[in-house]
Amino acid sequence: MATPHVPTYTILALAAARRQITRLEKSRNSNLKSIFAAIVSLGENPRPTRSKKLAHRPELRIRVGDYRVVYVVDDVRRTVTICGVGHRRDVYR
Repeated sequence: MATPHVPTYTILALAAARRQITRLEKSRNSNLKSIFAAIVSLGENPRPTRSKKLAHRPELRIRVGDYRVVYVVDDVRRTVTICGVGHRRDVYR
């Protein structure tokens, strides 16, 4: 019997990010599966090659089509905290 794979980082989400994800679910967004896959993959590799550091802010971001996932990595606690998920025109506000 194979042991289940445990991610190296724990993924947490701020309340605002959870609300944004809920809004995307209600709107039946076509990118939702890709967004969830991107968030889950951050548990394995919190700094993928496609991630970028935001200017003048401590967060990183990854692109999923026209949507962005904004997050913070804490290497000491080994957590990835999702700060925001949304369309590129809205997520940085």
